[in-house]
Amino acid sequence: MNLRDSIHLTKQGFTLLEVLMAIAIFALVMGLAYGSYNATFRIINGAGAQAEVYSKARTTMERIQEDLESFFPGEDMIFTGTSESTGEYRADTLRFTSTSQVILHPDQTPIGHTIIHYQVQTDPETNTLSLYRSELLALPGATDGEEDDEDLGLLLCDQLLEVAFDYRNRDGDDVEEWENGDEDTALTSLPEQITISLRFADGQEETTGTLFKTALTLPGVKKRP
Repeated sequence: MNLRDSIHLTKQGFTLLEVLMAIAIFALVMGLAYGSYNATFRIINGAGAQAEVYSKARTTMERIQEDLESFFPGEDMIFTGTSESTGEYRADTLRFTSTSQVILHPDQTPIGHTIIHYQVQTDPETNTLSLYRSELLALPGATDGEEDDEDLGLLLCDQLLEVAFDYRNRDGDDVEEWENGDEDTALTSLPEQITISLRFADGQEETTGTLFKTALTLPGVKKRP
């Protein structure tokens, strides 16, 4: 190899500055790629969590609506709504007679009308609410004390910030509690409209959560003329 060929090979190499610039450009490109990759997965995870919340809300609302639309306005009917609070949000309960039942086995047969009880319990680990649904066979002459308050029933929904039931009376006023009375069994003792509100926690601090709301009328209840 002569001197000219040696000089030619030396000119084709990379200087230290060029190597450092190439490394810097490569690091910049990889940083941008990782940022886009990470942002994409955050969006996907957020969309998945939101879809789960919407699914829970839809299932829960459909269950409550089906129960209320099957309300049993018989002689021993019950319709009681109690408003309670957990901090700044409400944790209401609702108890009423209904012909709707959850069939857990294909051989299970309906047993007449039942007393359905919606109640909530606070999860001490997440500080959120869990909504439970229980049902009890409504026997003639049964008293409220025959129901086991410790039996919460089936878990219907969790990760809630608020469960609220609002009632509109025949004067058009909205109230947070309702009691139809022990002896008054007329349909005029029932609310004209019921509003159901479910507020879900979305995992962020200092948030108001995601609110779902719907309203319905009990069967047989006529609105004001």
